[in-house]
Amino acid sequence: MLKASRIILTFCAAVALSVDASDVEIPAELLDEPFDIQANRIEYTNDTLIASGGVTGRFENAMIRADTIFGNPDSGELHVEGNILFERENVIWQGTELDYNYLTHSGNFGPSSLNFDPVLMSVDHIERVSTNEYMLQDAEFTTCTNSHPHYHVKAKEARLIDEKYLVAKGVTVYAGKVPVFYFPYWRQKLSKSIFTYEVGFGSEWGAYGLINAAVPLTEYVESSTDLNLYGKRGVGLGQGFNWDSPKAVGEFASFYLKDEAPYTRYDAPAQKDLIGDDRYRLKLEHLQHFTDTHYVNTKLNYLSDPAVLEEFFKSEYRRNPQPENYLSWVYGNNLVGNEVFVNKRLNDFYSNTDRTEYSLDLYRTKLANTPFYLQSENAVAYLDRVFSKTNTTDSAFSSHRVDTDNTLFFPQRLGFLNLVGRAGYQATYYSDTANTNTVSEEVRQIYGGGLEVSFQTTKILSERERWYGRGLRHKIEPYADYRYADSSVDPDKLLQFDDVDEQMDENRVQLGLRNVLQTRRNNRISRFIDLDLYTFYNVEDYGTQDSDFGSLFMDARMPLTKRTMVDFESEIDWNSGEIPFFNTRYSYNRNDLIIGFEHLYREGEQSLWTTSFDLYSESKWSLEGYARYEERSNDLEEIGMIGYMNWCCMRYGLGTHFYDNNEVRVMLSIGLSAFPEAKLSSGL
Repeated sequence: MLKASRIILTFCAAVALSVDASDVEIPAELLDEPFDIQANRIEYTNDTLIASGGVTGRFENAMIRADTIFGNPDSGELHVEGNILFERENVIWQGTELDYNYLTHSGNFGPSSLNFDPVLMSVDHIERVSTNEYMLQDAEFTTCTNSHPHYHVKAKEARLIDEKYLVAKGVTVYAGKVPVFYFPYWRQKLSKSIFTYEVGFGSEWGAYGLINAAVPLTEYVESSTDLNLYGKRGVGLGQGFNWDSPKAVGEFASFYLKDEAPYTRYDAPAQKDLIGDDRYRLKLEHLQHFTDTHYVNTKLNYLSDPAVLEEFFKSEYRRNPQPENYLSWVYGNNLVGNEVFVNKRLNDFYSNTDRTEYSLDLYRTKLANTPFYLQSENAVAYLDRVFSKTNTTDSAFSSHRVDTDNTLFFPQRLGFLNLVGRAGYQATYYSDTANTNTVSEEVRQIYGGGLEVSFQTTKILSERERWYGRGLRHKIEPYADYRYADSSVDPDKLLQFDDVDEQMDENRVQLGLRNVLQTRRNNRISRFIDLDLYTFYNVEDYGTQDSDFGSLFMDARMPLTKRTMVDFESEIDWNSGEIPFFNTRYSYNRNDLIIGFEHLYREGEQSLWTTSFDLYSESKWSLEGYARYEERSNDLEEIGMIGYMNWCCMRYGLGTHFYDNNEVRVMLSIGLSAFPEAKLSSGL
């Protein structure tokens, strides 16, 4: 017997490779079918292809290995028998018998094993009912690779949709051989765990357990349900929804707790006036895109009291102690931009500038065939400055404000110099002012102008391979920017809402030097160091400076290597030698170690150090930690650390977290190692 090696899109080749060509009927026409097959023996008779003995075939984007394949190339029907391995995209199926149509991508599968990494399935009967859906009967699911899995899920009937979602009925969850949960309906995204668990003990919570169930409702919408059990505080319930579609992304979250000890952290009389035993929060965030330059963005937060986030959602509180409430509609093109912006305080225990504003901006645009460019920013707003109900010293104030700021640019090149001249006019109308003894209305006018001068020069410093990359080029850009502004009204006579109201007379020059070091990494030019140094020379002193020169400002971004990034910005008062502001950020990122560090310093206010690390996050053993220290008050505000161990299909975490006010938590998490993102975080 002569072994057939390959047929590619034609059965004429099968004739040449068969044992006896006289036994094979040559088709009248050469077939042009999208398949490719290898076997010990291949025959083609009566429009039927028969391949046997170590068969390996590609049928469109499906790969099949089996003992025998019978097929009709015209209809696409295949009957496959013996030691079958079926692979299609991320589907891996094993069985003993299969009927499959590779043209319609449908078929009937017998007892099967499927691999949708990381989910393993064992199914008594599977039928592919369409190009994107399987029907499963008597199915078992797990992420455990043991022959006797530590846990598995059984379902009488299930549908596998788009090879991403599982929708099942009559679902039982087993720990070993013991049934522990029953669900009449189950929907899950295969790439994400449904449940996350955390148990522990906290000095303010007592013994606690946090359970979250995330269930996909549709391809784009997911339900998130929380059951939080606090030994000292009671039972907290949360329900939310997340959505992420090509045009919209957002989140709704709700939480309620009948707090049995609401004054555990804050028990002063003034604090008790703000906090009750009904603790809750409502949050809505939504970003709706119509086009890249036409969208609606909104954030709404309603809280029971100012401490509910700090006590029960610490990571969110750290990011934003006072959550925002606004609605923004933006529409624009490459010439103009429009925005309607509404910001409204929903909780009276916060201070805020309530704002209803419409803005229309003309981007920097060339005027016909002239060398001039025009930029215009215009806004109409009603502004209301409100203060928290605990603030008994400040009084609310409000005003209508109409502002137009227009600048004409005249860019030119003179030899090696780049010149940009500009002239500007800004007018701002206020319906009310800070001076109540005069007429309340005010129109402030600001006439201004300036000239920016700069040039660039470069030099190759090295062409050798170094730790930072291949070669080094230095680009230097000295610049001077003269600024003049003459305001008709002093800022102290205006109501102060934002930086528009702070503008004042100006007559100074910004002197700067930008240095850029470039290298080549992965055959691409990359920045190695980008450092901008600048100061201001006061041509005219308006009583705000002690000398002709202001502070020295530094702004640097330094990707020192592919893994190491250093950023810093600072202000140095070289007249007094003091540093009013300095902020440094450092990060290092490689597969087995991620480090972050930041130091934020504000003279007389803050010296905050934060650091975090994540060690061997993809390994059997891993460790992560976070710390936050305020140097001025010698206050270790937070420090947390947690270690993880992957054992078989499970992921175990054990850690502790210390907060200020002597709050301590000890935490234990148990989850699936297949879904490491569903884990306890040291930054909780």
